[in-house]
Amino acid sequence: MQCYWCNIFLLPMSTIKDCELVLRTFLWGGRGRGKVKWAEVCKPFLEGGLGVRDLKTWNKALLLKQLWCVLTEESIWAKWCHDYLLHNSNLWSAPSHGHLSWSWRQVLLLRPLAKEHLIYKCGNDEQFSLWFDPWLHGDSVHALYGHRVILDAGLSKHARVKDVIWEDEWCWPQASCDLDELQQRVRNIPISTVPDSIHWDKVGEAFSTARAFHGIRLRSSSVDWHDIVWHSKRIPKHAFSLWLALRGAHRTKDKLLAFGVVHSAECAFLCGETETLEHLFFQCPFSAMVWREVLYMCNIVRPILPWADEVLCMSTHAKGSAFHHTVRRLAFAATTYHLWIERNRRCFKNLFLPHQEIIRLVRQDVSGKLASDNSSLRCELHHSLCVNWGVPLGEDI
Repeated sequence: MQCYWCNIFLLPMSTIKDCELVLRTFLWGGRGRGKVKWAEVCKPFLEGGLGVRDLKTWNKALLLKQLWCVLTEESIWAKWCHDYLLHNSNLWSAPSHGHLSWSWRQVLLLRPLAKEHLIYKCGNDEQFSLWFDPWLHGDSVHALYGHRVILDAGLSKHARVKDVIWEDEWCWPQASCDLDELQQRVRNIPISTVPDSIHWDKVGEAFSTARAFHGIRLRSSSVDWHDIVWHSKRIPKHAFSLWLALRGAHRTKDKLLAFGVVHSAECAFLCGETETLEHLFFQCPFSAMVWREVLYMCNIVRPILPWADEVLCMSTHAKGSAFHHTVRRLAFAATTYHLWIERNRRCFKNLFLPHQEIIRLVRQDVSGKLASDNSSLRCELHHSLCVNWGVPLGEDI
């Protein structure tokens, strides 16, 4: 629903906030404070977010499509805009004030943003406005030299670029210093017989809403751990829980104590230590026993590492689509998920499961996922993994 209205006009900020409130309520459940900032949620998977589109940026990207249609006259609506809104004048010179509809004014106000990504490629120079289109290295002649240059040249405001070309050579009137400078600036712009063309971000690329969205949004650096969370064979609830852990968003007792919610930060697994994220995964003796056994089922025998090092180790040694990498990613996510569920079970239901039962639940989830999409091969490398997890072997090499 919001995509339809975003495509029609620029939504007021109050409407955008109401739409985002619905999305946040669905994600976090209720009107309380979210565990992760909404701006972080709206980042792509690669940058540590959930891939939810920022509605304000998405709205602008959809409206840029309207601007592109007017520039290229690709639709009947665009032709109507030229006849009745622009009165056959140039889009870049049209005023954004006066007796205009609010929606059309918002489209015109997006011109500076669109100009940063548009590339005007001169061909036979029959379509581009000599003065107002940004064909001169990304700028228009009018923007660079003002209205005076039009008077000096003695040409019409409706002149085309072809009007300063004679016998395949640039031929500007030599009536002022500005026109002399223009003659020098255009020398490296080739003249050809192909039609003029407009491109988005890169020569040869047409406009697309997705390309525009990613072009105008604020970018962040990528995170190393996105591959171990958002791989194609993930279990959704495990991936979301692991994402929260990697974002440091789980509300462990040390945080709850700081908020004044609980009176003690003692670990729910009764080890006597303070419950922090780093302690829970996997420095606590209870969680360490579970993780050590899971690693053993992955044919990995090594000491338990601090949380940051465990994440780095998985990010380094569990990349790719190989079967043993998939097993490691699934096992890592399943372990963090079931340990967090067990922690909550002890805190809120006063029920306790032994570590053997947690291991069984991890094995059950991982083996079920592997069995439903088995990419193992009948080779020695995969045989022991299939035996450990109770998964039938796949095809021969």
